[in-house]
Amino acid sequence: MDRFIVVDLETTGSSPRQGDRIIQIGAVAIEDGRITHVYSTYVNPGQPIPAYITHMTGITDEMVADAPTLEEVLPDLLRLLDGRTFVAHNASFDLQFLQEALVEQGYYMFDGHVLDTVELARFLLPMQGSYRLVELADDLEIVHERPHQADSDALATAHLFLHLLDLLKRLPLVTIQRLQLLVSSFRSDVGRLLRQIEMEKLTEAALEQPAGDAEAEWDIYRQFALRHRGIPGDMPLREATAAADTTLEEVIERLMGEGAALEHGLPGFQRREAQEAMMRAIHAAIEEGTHLLVEAGTGTGKSLAYLVPAVLWAKQHHEQIVVSTNTIPLQEQLFQKEIPTLLRVMPFPFTVAKLKGRGNYLCLRKFEQNLEEGAESGSLELRLVKAQMVTWLTQTLSGDVEELNLPPSGTLFWQQVRSDANSCLHRQCPWFSRCYYFRAREESKEADLVVANHSLLMTDLENDNRILPSYQVAIIDEAHHLEEAATRHMGAQHSTAQLQFLVERMGTDCTALLAGYVSELSHWREDADEKAKALLKALAAFQQQARDDLLAWTKQLFQWVSKAGEESAETGRIAARYSKASFAGRSERLVKAGDRFIQRLLFFAESLEQLMALAKGGDENPPFLLRSALTDMRGLLDDVQEACHTLHFLLHCDDPHFVYWMEGESRTPRKHVYLFAAPLEVSQELSPLFANTRSVILTSATLTVKNSFSYLKASIGLDQLPEARVRTLALPSPFDYEKQGLLLIPSDFPALGSEDEEAYLHAVIQGCLDVIRAAHGRTLILFTSAAMLRLVYDAIKEQAGEEGFTLLGQGIDSNNRSKLVRKFQREPKAVLFGTGSFWEGVDIPGEALSALVIVRLPFAPPNHPVTVGRAEKLKEAGKNPFMSRALPQAVIQFKQGVGRLIRHQHDRGVVVVFDARIVESRYGRVFLQSLPPFQVQSGPWPKLRELIAPFLNGMPAPPDT
Repeated sequence: MDRFIVVDLETTGSSPRQGDRIIQIGAVAIEDGRITHVYSTYVNPGQPIPAYITHMTGITDEMVADAPTLEEVLPDLLRLLDGRTFVAHNASFDLQFLQEALVEQGYYMFDGHVLDTVELARFLLPMQGSYRLVELADDLEIVHERPHQADSDALATAHLFLHLLDLLKRLPLVTIQRLQLLVSSFRSDVGRLLRQIEMEKLTEAALEQPAGDAEAEWDIYRQFALRHRGIPGDMPLREATAAADTTLEEVIERLMGEGAALEHGLPGFQRREAQEAMMRAIHAAIEEGTHLLVEAGTGTGKSLAYLVPAVLWAKQHHEQIVVSTNTIPLQEQLFQKEIPTLLRVMPFPFTVAKLKGRGNYLCLRKFEQNLEEGAESGSLELRLVKAQMVTWLTQTLSGDVEELNLPPSGTLFWQQVRSDANSCLHRQCPWFSRCYYFRAREESKEADLVVANHSLLMTDLENDNRILPSYQVAIIDEAHHLEEAATRHMGAQHSTAQLQFLVERMGTDCTALLAGYVSELSHWREDADEKAKALLKALAAFQQQARDDLLAWTKQLFQWVSKAGEESAETGRIAARYSKASFAGRSERLVKAGDRFIQRLLFFAESLEQLMALAKGGDENPPFLLRSALTDMRGLLDDVQEACHTLHFLLHCDDPHFVYWMEGESRTPRKHVYLFAAPLEVSQELSPLFANTRSVILTSATLTVKNSFSYLKASIGLDQLPEARVRTLALPSPFDYEKQGLLLIPSDFPALGSEDEEAYLHAVIQGCLDVIRAAHGRTLILFTSAAMLRLVYDAIKEQAGEEGFTLLGQGIDSNNRSKLVRKFQREPKAVLFGTGSFWEGVDIPGEALSALVIVRLPFAPPNHPVTVGRAEKLKEAGKNPFMSRALPQAVIQFKQGVGRLIRHQHDRGVVVVFDARIVESRYGRVFLQSLPPFQVQSGPWPKLRELIAPFLNGMPAPPDT
């Protein structure tokens, strides 16, 4: 298999059987690992090329008018195909057009071998963010000048294929052999390629040829190849350094003074007064033992501003500091950008570790067991996921799922193989010395800085600080999310979907495995087999009864929530708050049915425990595979107990400090129901964080409302501490917003909440088109509703497409924020539609983002059960829920949204707010007073829209009239 032909076809559509035709062919011949021939031609399809194809490919009717017909070009292509393996990116697409063309012209169909570079890339590049050709080429630095042109696509695919082939040949023999067990049902002929590579490696081994330096990269153990990383005992201890004699001012001058280290270590670095002021304030707070809230405007460089004093304190006092972020992406950003920079430029060495929740790490024992039991079973997609993970083991040092690009089926598989405390064998596990989770724990014990996330921080608080290393100083980034993270973590939830999964887990796979061991025991225990059969029969009956009970209970719950609640246009779920009184009378049967189901689970668990005891047979040291299976079953039983406890709490709703509600899926055939509980306040639960530490630094770009920290302090309980223990600091952004930013507020849009909702929607649609045209794309449109996002997207898609704009909709073109942002930055006239997560954490500097549209002020849904419950509590305390909570939350979210626009000192941009409440309502001025000093213009939209293009072209805006 040394001769390949890489093919790419451009076509008039996606289905040859529906009449779509080839319009361009690109082909690249490869022999002995090098490109030997390149072929390309346009093809006259004999029909017009659709406008959207021309827009995507750049191929027009005029370009193919004088091109040869398919009949004329096929002989050349067939000569290239002869004796070669067909290779393409998403091969099934190109192959279907080729086969249809061959049959149509009277040739035999191509019957050679096929390889798909998408399939290869998915398991050979398991950490790749996207498997689209253009993004693979970009990440791998493959020249790809004209995406969606067959000649350029074919050449880029050829270089990609050669890269993948090289990666495959570099894999160790045990990995090649593991992969062979998984690829038999792949769509392309990967198995044949693997067998050839295996034979080459076996031949090399037989001839005793050295494998090369690459073999040293891997730790071969139990027929797996892991990336070599040593064992925990090999980790260096913290060194004594010159840090003890270094002052913060000396560090600042070394890093930031003229010709200093950061100028060379960080491209585009500029010295900023606010950043240095933040460093000094944090250092002083830690020294004095006070808590500090720091609002650092966009462009301050807050990550470096808190990392520098943290490292200095940790090294000087030999104490660990915990840094917590709200999101894993920011945690990853610190490790990819700021921390490597500091490791290079700080005047002394320091150590840093990343720690996440246990479920983020792979359990090697579970993964091995899963492959041993069913390497050749499962769907094609599941096998591809397993192959991806087998290769990933040769690349990962952390075993962190965040590295993997998993499809939905992979996410479900991860639940089976992730690390968890309930099924851990600890030191009895043969993988213990290589365990990713325990490795991360050991590294965190030795590090000066431990970077965690808010979820793990909450877990640590809940477990009396037994998860994270002992710390006296914590730095909480994205601190405006701390209350939300605590609410999510300290609440409870369960669903009928989770319960269904749990019931199935207690079924045939586990019991059959144990039954096999019981049968072996019957050789020396005559009664074991009979007892096992009886227990297995009882388990099967219990499981079926549990299925039936769950199905009936799900229907009852769905009927109740359908009558009691309202459907959200946003989520498609029906939500209803409930309390003990809700289940009085006829509704009491819901609780009784739930209790019956709980008892059924407990009976099931009891019988399963008896079977486990029988399988163990009194042996205190059973064989590894049996011990492994028993441990997994013990973990399952613990999960059952936990589920029963959570369900009882959710059903009986006895705690007055919680709000309870249900949500039913109205738009799916299964009609699953979700039960939730959330604390009405979290200050009590967070109090140990502030009471038991020396200093907690809370920072974000958005902590204040109208220049006051009062809302945040009250929401997390800092207002209950003595004033001397809590300091605040608001640092302005270094950007010149009066020159760089223009804020436009149309005064003639229909009022929100008016009867004519259609008129408002029409005005938004036209307004978005106006902004897009004036800014030449380069626009982010933020919504508070996914339903409205789709309405506006659909309304302008055709017109915008005809004018050459590329629309990218969250939940329409992709749910992956990173993919959408990358494509937005790559396309010259792109428009990004987002909601939810797009209001913050999106960083698009430069001209790629020049206009920001905010359709509505981001108030939380007023009828959400948590919102209603907390509003009632505020009213009981004599407070105004809107002014005390709803408004501050919306202002902080609004500030986050506006912060997406100006990211660097040379950026220039326009914000347009299509919600006149910001100038017409009494509370609207709070939004404006909480923003940086933009130029603000309000007036008729036809007048305002004329200001956009001149301002973006460098002209100052006229004074507001």
